[in-house]
Amino acid sequence: SRHCSSEVVLSNVKSKKYDSIIRRYVDFDERLADIEKLQRDLTARGLNLNANEIKNLWEFYKSVKSNKMQLQSQNDEMSKKLSPLFKKKELTVEEEAEFTKLKLQIKVIKQDLKTIKGALADLNESILRKLFQLPNEVDERTPVQSPIIIKRVNSLNERSDLEKKNHIEIGRRLGLLEYRNPMQYYLCNDAALFELGVLNYAGQIFSADNMIRVAGADFSRSLLIDGSGLNHEDPADAFIIDNYTDADKNSRMHLVGGASLISFLAMHARQCINPCHLPIAYFSTGRQYTPFRPGFTPIGLFTVCQASAALAFILVKDAKSEEYHMQFEKLLNTVCKLYDNVCDHYQIVMRPASELRPWEAMRVSFELWSPFSKQYIEVGHISTYGEYFSKRLMIVYRSPNKSAFPSVISGTVLSVPRLLGCLLEQNPDKFIIPQKVIEYM
Repeated sequence: SRHCSSEVVLSNVKSKKYDSIIRRYVDFDERLADIEKLQRDLTARGLNLNANEIKNLWEFYKSVKSNKMQLQSQNDEMSKKLSPLFKKKELTVEEEAEFTKLKLQIKVIKQDLKTIKGALADLNESILRKLFQLPNEVDERTPVQSPIIIKRVNSLNERSDLEKKNHIEIGRRLGLLEYRNPMQYYLCNDAALFELGVLNYAGQIFSADNMIRVAGADFSRSLLIDGSGLNHEDPADAFIIDNYTDADKNSRMHLVGGASLISFLAMHARQCINPCHLPIAYFSTGRQYTPFRPGFTPIGLFTVCQASAALAFILVKDAKSEEYHMQFEKLLNTVCKLYDNVCDHYQIVMRPASELRPWEAMRVSFELWSPFSKQYIEVGHISTYGEYFSKRLMIVYRSPNKSAFPSVISGTVLSVPRLLGCLLEQNPDKFIIPQKVIEYM
């Protein structure tokens, strides 16, 4: 049996506090209201889940919970009737009979309560696990089947096959890169200066757009990992710091990086934001740490576990508001300014529902061409999340009548290793640093 010191949810693990998230963080009744749309979303994401079956399970779970509450109410009522009889020194014949009857009824109710509590514990595992698998609602702009190119800057200038080299080979030959594996690589000489320069340039662009620079924490607790939609017990989802005991396994530390989404979520988890400050836009330049998944093939700098990156994070009151769409377009245009001065050719692509992560409602990718891989590589992205994170992590703001949940727009808008890998392959003879980046080196 595991116990948590916080009511922030830890899903899919036995004996954790599901009740708090159902009541306070996730409104399953609302999510299951439009069963047809939910089924369309699940099918579009490629998930083998039946929406009607999930709704029936939820209704059954609620009925069992209701029965428990009724039994508890009956128990309280009987106890109130029994209390004055306990205080009497002598009972009449009628009172003695009533006393015996109430004790028997309470005994039966307590036995029923014990049985139903055991049933609820089992249902927590079988039913709530399925409910927590429900992904975010898909944005209506997200394509169902294929990605859509929404912008392409300049034309692609392809080299002959003889000139196409792997960026690892190019980097070594030019003295710019030492690569050993996804966990261990080093940028050298101009590549190291480029890393600093491009992040400084990104910071200047975001600051000029009135975004607030913050320095996030490199480490995060399991509660935040799980609340963000990842599995805190899976080392392929987040790096786990191993110096923990079994007693504090659910509150252990994870290495995520200061320029990670989780770091920003940690800043606001269980916080009440002054609505006068919304919308609010942050950015951070720093490190991201992502485990390399077993079974995947390493592709040089495109799949490294530690990366210097720029991340944007915006909180808006309502995902259905015009303000939400305006903030997304504003951030999109800001990031375009960055890539316009860093690379000759790139494209912006809206990902289909089948490629979204469970917590994403929509995802727009910034892609550069990799001549050696013969495909476009995502070097940055912006995603919308709606209220998914704020409901799971109790990020709220005060509205006139109640607490409301702000909606999130965020994304790793620039991954330096991925960008560098593409630029090296596009110019294999000499590493050409963009002029704007040189100004900030």
